[in-house]
Amino acid sequence: MGRIRKFGVSAAAVAAIAAATTLMSPTAPAQAATCSSSAQTGTYGGTGWAMCSGTGVTQTRVLLFCQDSSGGYTTVYGPWVANSVKSYAQCASNAWPISVGHQRV
Repeated sequence: MGRIRKFGVSAAAVAAIAAATTLMSPTAPAQAATCSSSAQTGTYGGTGWAMCSGTGVTQTRVLLFCQDSSGGYTTVYGPWVANSVKSYAQCASNAWPISVGHQRV
């Protein structure tokens, strides 16, 4: 008859496998992107800002929607900025912010 060989697993091997599994598993859920913005609505030449932070956000920019004194509308785009940095934009001197938004990538 052939021999039957038993393969035992040492306590050290079990501990190493458990440690490797723990390192590969996330310890906390990923933080969802959080964005905030504000504008000086109703103020001629007013400014606005937007900022996003969290997992998956690499850049953000503000979108400022302005209305001028003749009733026309424009959208002013702020610069792209890094995660957790505010992007600013300003309406023309004869226009005021009516709304603010953001874009993120």
